[in-house]
Amino acid sequence: MSPGYAFLGTTNLDLSSLTELLQTHLQSVRLQPPGNEALAPFPARCWGAPITITRQIAEGAKGNVRAAMADLEMWSVISCQKNAFV
Repeated sequence: MSPGYAFLGTTNLDLSSLTELLQTHLQSVRLQPPGNEALAPFPARCWGAPITITRQIAEGAKGNVRAAMADLEMWSVISCQKNAFV
């Protein structure tokens, strides 16, 4: 691989099940889900959603960023529909 590049991969497998070649060439890094205090400001900052809403979404998502983004999308759709009838 060229200098300055990295290969990232994810797995739910036990890393000992990988071949020895892969085990010696890869480094394992365990990532933890973000806490509510880190998750809530992100959609508020990037998409302009009210922080009170993003805090509720973050609490319900329990660190699952994908679930939080899906909930934010649903909130956005519902919010836009409500505003269309005002």
